[in-house]
Amino acid sequence: MAHHTITPAGFLAELHLGRLRWDLISPFPTSSDEDHARGDAAVAELMRFLQETVDPTEVDRTAKLPDGFHEACAARGYFRLQDSPEHGGLGLSARNAFRMIQAAASWSVTACYAMSVHLGLGAGAYLPILADGELKSELQRLLATGVISGDADTEPTGAINRTRATTAVPTEDGTGFWISGEKVFIQNGPIAGLLRVSATVHENGREYIRLFFVDTTDPGFTVKSWHEYLGLKGLPNAALTFDRVFVPHSRVFTLDGLSAEDEWRLAPELHTISVRGRMYPISAPALAIGRLCVHWSREFVRRRSVGGLGLEQYDEIQRILAANLAETFAMESVIEWCLLAEERHPGIDLDPEQTVAKNINSMTSWRIIDRTLSLLAAEGFETATSKARRGAQPLPVERFFRDARALRVAGGVDFLVDHWAARHLLSRHYPKPQTVATIPTDLTAADASLSPRNRDHLLFVADQAVHFARLCRDLVDRHPEPEELFAKERTLILLNQLSAELFSMSVVLARAARLHPDGTGPAQDLADVFCAEARHRIADAQRRLTDTDGPDHAGVSAQWLHGDGLEFLLRDTVTATPPAR
Repeated sequence: MAHHTITPAGFLAELHLGRLRWDLISPFPTSSDEDHARGDAAVAELMRFLQETVDPTEVDRTAKLPDGFHEACAARGYFRLQDSPEHGGLGLSARNAFRMIQAAASWSVTACYAMSVHLGLGAGAYLPILADGELKSELQRLLATGVISGDADTEPTGAINRTRATTAVPTEDGTGFWISGEKVFIQNGPIAGLLRVSATVHENGREYIRLFFVDTTDPGFTVKSWHEYLGLKGLPNAALTFDRVFVPHSRVFTLDGLSAEDEWRLAPELHTISVRGRMYPISAPALAIGRLCVHWSREFVRRRSVGGLGLEQYDEIQRILAANLAETFAMESVIEWCLLAEERHPGIDLDPEQTVAKNINSMTSWRIIDRTLSLLAAEGFETATSKARRGAQPLPVERFFRDARALRVAGGVDFLVDHWAARHLLSRHYPKPQTVATIPTDLTAADASLSPRNRDHLLFVADQAVHFARLCRDLVDRHPEPEELFAKERTLILLNQLSAELFSMSVVLARAARLHPDGTGPAQDLADVFCAEARHRIADAQRRLTDTDGPDHAGVSAQWLHGDGLEFLLRDTVTATPPAR
């Protein structure tokens, strides 16, 4: 394994300490015209291919992508988006690779998912952290054959458990390991030729977590069953079994010094891969859904009227449209920063930003499509096929609504991701608390590039950053043992929600300043709409944080789980599980 070096603190890490580093995010990063043009050509070619080969409505109906679809994608280099052309790839930048995934998701989220997981979480994502040697050479050799890869971690007992029931037993001749166990919810599981598998090794009286790269053509590997979901119909996702699958030492990734009881997934090397990798399968579809929603809404509102007035004349309709536009702009801003900041600040630590991006974008996308479903009541919840039968425009709002809900679960359930992210930021204060700012940052340099209302929003962020840092520091001071603080789950969840809102406001304002540096223009207006609503969400989270005399949630839960005083809630209810067909 390559040595993990300390990287310079990024914008969000500084914000957590009370310092709003406007100099880091303004001027807001942007891709070059040449790089953007390369992306335009690649996206156009991908969209032609998808529209010719994939019928999204049929995929949703049959829960099946066209035969040979992933093989065709592989032949076109769509599983090697960032590899150099001389090695069979498209040679795209991270930004353009993301654009490819987002464009594909706007046609069919299912169609983009395999390539997004392969790109972000597959074997190739590990190459940058591997030292030259047997494992790196082996992975490079396998990937050069065009193999599709994936990540097999979650088990029937749940992804949150630190230990892994899947075991790796050393062979008697010392050449490798026998892997046995079961994995569930494994994306690319049914189509992958190479899977990264987590397993527990029992050795010398201790247990260790090891990561193994398994060739799925080897004996003992079985696809037990394909999963079917509320959304994402046709997704190549399955339960897998491993029955003494042999893995040679050349395909073993070792986490030095970590036992099975450690939070091994937060090891810096793995954490970075995890949070960066989720930008593609989560944030790209989330942005695609937001963009589709604002498009559908415009088309719908322009052609509908109520009581003799066009829909656009109604105050609440205007608010819905403005909120959706502003939140789509916010998702774009978060994504642009996460993908482009390192080009402007080489070596910067983007783990905190890319960690919170998962929930920022999946939750924002959910708010947008939930509003859109209500706005398009006459063409929302009804399926596209049903609309077509009665002659209405067959907008696939209902399909994307189901897909958007899945994004809140994929890659970690939303509230658990909030907890993990807050735990990660608070861990910086152990064993020695970090020094935090005591006064807001001087933001005079931003005055000319923002509208008066947006300058006020930026000053608000600077002030709140100091309060946030002080709050974190006080919590650490009151809880010398980190596990005691980490057990305060609701506190940590609310902390991360505050962090995400402050970060989102910051990059939204910086991007507005880049697009309209004179302080006027539509981007400035979008930033104002977003920040005004974000301040309401911040106020709510802060109120909840200070509510120390709340209801007895634990008592109510215990009564339901172990008592009988609440059984009346099930009156007249059939609780038997219907047979599955």
